Amino acid sequence: MMRTHRPVLIVAAVLVMGVLVAVVPDRAFAFRCGTGMVDVGDSMADLFKTCGPPTFKQTPRQSGAETWWYNQGSARFITKVVIFGGKIIAIETEDYGIAGPTIPAK
Repeated sequence: MMRTHRPVLIVAAVLVMGVLVAVVPDRAFAFRCGTGMVDVGDSMADLFKTCGPPTFKQTPRQSGAETWWYNQGSARFITKVVIFGGKIIAIETEDYGIAGPTIPAK
């Protein structure tokens, strides 16, 4: 009788593991600036101290989240950092950056 419940338990365990993997931050999402590094959970002050001012910044009025973009040149990807409540909540990479003059911060 226990064998009929085994597939259900296996599926449930796989689903729980999938959720845990999606929720737990990974060091792969850290952002390196020169010799420093920031990660999800770090403060906005740490980001500014480590990486300096962003190339471009957007602050929507309703959501309360800020998005900072760092263009590190044409040989590296643009990094998008989302900040909410003074803490980094997401770090994403976008297309390659551009050489020469960068987009001024707002």
